[in-house]
Amino acid sequence: MQRAAAMVSVTNRLEPADVPRLLEAAGKAIGRLAEPATVIRVAERNADSVWLFTRRGRSRPEGFMSALLLNEAGRSALFEGTLNLLDPQDEYLVSQHERPAAIYVWASFTPGVLAAGINRVMDRFDSPHYAEADIISTSFTLRGHRAMVRRGFEQGVWHGGRLIEDFYMIPRRPKTLSARMPSYATHDPVLRPTGIRVVNGFDDMMRVAAVRSAVYIGEQSCPYNEEFDGNDLAATHLLALVDNEPAGCMRLRFFGDFAKLERLAVRREFRTSRTAFQLVRASVALCREKGFRRIYGHAREDYLNFWQHFGFSLKENGAPFAFSDHVFVEMADDIEPSPTALSLKDDPYRLIRPEGAWHVPGPLEASAARHPDLQAARA
Repeated sequence: MQRAAAMVSVTNRLEPADVPRLLEAAGKAIGRLAEPATVIRVAERNADSVWLFTRRGRSRPEGFMSALLLNEAGRSALFEGTLNLLDPQDEYLVSQHERPAAIYVWASFTPGVLAAGINRVMDRFDSPHYAEADIISTSFTLRGHRAMVRRGFEQGVWHGGRLIEDFYMIPRRPKTLSARMPSYATHDPVLRPTGIRVVNGFDDMMRVAAVRSAVYIGEQSCPYNEEFDGNDLAATHLLALVDNEPAGCMRLRFFGDFAKLERLAVRREFRTSRTAFQLVRASVALCREKGFRRIYGHAREDYLNFWQHFGFSLKENGAPFAFSDHVFVEMADDIEPSPTALSLKDDPYRLIRPEGAWHVPGPLEASAARHPDLQAARA
């Protein structure tokens, strides 16, 4: 690839006279494209919109890659179908000194060795000026789909509460990354030090134990054997962190046709934050992703209003009962599984990803690279 790249020169210095010839050649392979005057107008607004590829020893460019550098409104218009792709509206395009919200791969014609020049353009779009813009493309062929996946694109874009499967995206914008993170997987020690994650190691279990010890044993004088009741290693735990400091936790246990939420705890110093609310919402989201339709829990009588805020109601025929020196009531809520809920229809790799990390490739997918013959058969 490096040798091929050395044979190709790449520039964003567009000569208007080259445009009709390049569009005519590309049109035979791609289909209908924008008019030459439109391409020239887009390039004049932002030179980084059109890149020309020339093989070494040739005097004229033989291929190109073009992109629409879109502002926030343009990004929305793209997904809503109001952006005219044959004659893009100026109000949706950024100039060269403005940072775009999205980079839409408008058209690419790079026959043969010219494709090696694409990485040079992507290097430009990885620069600080563009690094926080989502890169978006489309493909309507199996070959194009495979090319998108190889380059790191993910199929499907969520916009306005719906999944648009015709688009492929490399999500890079902080707002996009935040929105696509499940509420139970929002913590990153560097990028998002305040957030929630699923516990999957003993270090995090120690953090959970510390929070619950402070709240239930320290504040409420709950006996140790009642707080740590033997169910912790048979449960999923959520840990909330504030600036990487453990702030709260929740325990979830899963039964045949319902999930049970329990052991919600937030340290005293974080109770003025939204941590408790975020933990409950994250817990419900995780249950929906696992396909559950009913969730159940116990609420202290004096905290029932808190749980009713999330849609919980008193369980039918449930009577108050006591444990650990407090009176509790049973509560339940009906929920709808997530549109992406885990099921036997999923790719097997998704079902072996770490708990709560079903939205990203897992370690066992990386191990599959050791069996390229099986990977080729699946492609």
